[in-house]
Amino acid sequence: MLKNSKGFSLYTIIIILAIIALAIILIIPQFYNVKAQEKTDKCIENMEKVKDAIENYMYERKQSFNGDLVELVRTGYLRHAYECPENGAGDKYIAKGNYETGEITVTCPNESDFPDHTLLQ
Repeated sequence: MLKNSKGFSLYTIIIILAIIALAIILIIPQFYNVKAQEKTDKCIENMEKVKDAIENYMYERKQSFNGDLVELVRTGYLRHAYECPENGAGDKYIAKGNYETGEITVTCPNESDFPDHTLLQ
């Protein structure tokens, strides 16, 4: 029996394609999870910036914050009104600060859809 040494057998090609397909199937979900985690991290980072801005606002003005993020931008405590990166424009954070208790709450507008978008105190 002669052995064909010119090229790959059909079984070898099928096995190589199966390995490549399996690798792609395993890699794609990892890629999407990384993107979702990046958005979560960015959202939490944005909320921390808003919290710090409210803290500074209350410390310097000696009053509670009960306004819109635009007020923090207008007064120079924030560079811009941060938004949740999940859904895009218009998803501004909900923020309050009580000067007397020092309590500051910053809530993601998409918290019901993304429960991990929570700022831990």
